[in-house]
Amino acid sequence: MNEFRYFMPTEVFFGQGIVKEKKDLFLSLGKRAYIITYTLPGRHYALEDVTAVLDESRILYQIETGIEENPSTETAERVAASVREFAPDFLIAIGGGSPIDASKAIGVLLKNPNNSGLDLYSDSTLESLPIIAIPTTAGTGAEVTHFSVLTRSDKDTKQAIAPRIFPRYALLDATYLMEMPLRLSCSTSIDALCHCLESYISTAGSELSRAICEIGFTYFSHCVEPMRTVLNDSACAQSKTPYTYEIREKHMMVSLIGGIANTQTGTCLPHGMSYALTHHKHIPHGLACGLLIAEYLKIFKQPENIACVDRAIHLCGFQDLNDFSEFMDSMLLLDANITPTPEEIEAYAEEFAGQKHRFVRHPEPAGKAEVLQIYTNSLLKKKH
Repeated sequence: MNEFRYFMPTEVFFGQGIVKEKKDLFLSLGKRAYIITYTLPGRHYALEDVTAVLDESRILYQIETGIEENPSTETAERVAASVREFAPDFLIAIGGGSPIDASKAIGVLLKNPNNSGLDLYSDSTLESLPIIAIPTTAGTGAEVTHFSVLTRSDKDTKQAIAPRIFPRYALLDATYLMEMPLRLSCSTSIDALCHCLESYISTAGSELSRAICEIGFTYFSHCVEPMRTVLNDSACAQSKTPYTYEIREKHMMVSLIGGIANTQTGTCLPHGMSYALTHHKHIPHGLACGLLIAEYLKIFKQPENIACVDRAIHLCGFQDLNDFSEFMDSMLLLDANITPTPEEIEAYAEEFAGQKHRFVRHPEPAGKAEVLQIYTNSLLKKKH
């Protein structure tokens, strides 16, 4: 057995009504809380539960709802400056990857008031205020990872900050997923699965991390037919709650497991390649990964890697890569005008291929030719 390291310091609590059940956790972190979330068109059930707990515990709080999708360095700086006088003891991040990622950067800036937003990308020693993460989507696994990816306007790209910030606690309740719109459900489900698939294939994987991924594949396999049913039934797709609570719990488990595995291994080519599509074409992150993942899985040439891919695909509930590819295509609820030109694809491939660190965990030799093949076959040879 090869040597490996496993590190997951976030304490996870999973279950219906878990926020109110674990109300003592909030009080254990202090008497002043800052909530980082976003606005919703309907009721924000998670925020209602959190504020009820804070009111009951007599914890003072302020709420920030201005976190955009793919939050920027400037947003982190703005929010940190706006709340510094309030001096929170801890942060509560409610939402998907954007609020949770933003909370990690904001927590660092509040803990280190003399540092700027750009310092986030260079100083890995910076620490954060404690964070309680409460996901309301099931894709990023950000509630258990140390990653925080922000948009860098100075470099016209997305980049992870240098400090490794784990939330202190993660409170997961699938109730908060029940009214997720279908497109968001598809995007986040793909993101969670891609975390598991890329981690499973990564050279940084271990027997333990791959075993964890296989649990995630099994949970995902239980969701495949319900997802196909929803996508093929217009009445079901338009329902306010298209999935049962039991399926939402499985979605949340795949996301949690993907986050745990991703923390151990990092991602592979599809995630890094997706950033260009998200940044330049405004394709939601999970859908951008979904555009690329099937063609990525087809580039392997060595028998042991092909066997690894086949095992993962079968555990996920698919007959073969073609079956998987067709399912991914059905999940890509994309706008019609997002296809890059051949010239743009060439530029994306050139830029990505120049980032040598992106290939470190890929199990076979690869470079611009493979990247260009994935982009071209995913974006130009299919109709979305």
